[in-house]
Amino acid sequence: MATPSNVVNVPKPAAGSFNKHRLIEKNTLLQHQLQHFREVEKTLPPEQQTGMNPDDIKTEGQLAEYISKLTRFLHGEPRTAGGR
Repeated sequence: MATPSNVVNVPKPAAGSFNKHRLIEKNTLLQHQLQHFREVEKTLPPEQQTGMNPDDIKTEGQLAEYISKLTRFLHGEPRTAGGR
């Protein structure tokens, strides 16, 4: 259960920090995240892979979808507050 001693408060991102149409070609951080997630996906059995071709990912929105799908396979469905 979440208690004040183990809760991490995450600030809201600044307006405009995510733009689903923005290209990732000049953002090396996002390119490296894509590379790392691609490598992780290769280790998964086919039924746990996203079915997305990482070479086709060009925008922040596409990358967010890819990371979200892969994260669900790695961690399972999100839990509600309190770990339930």
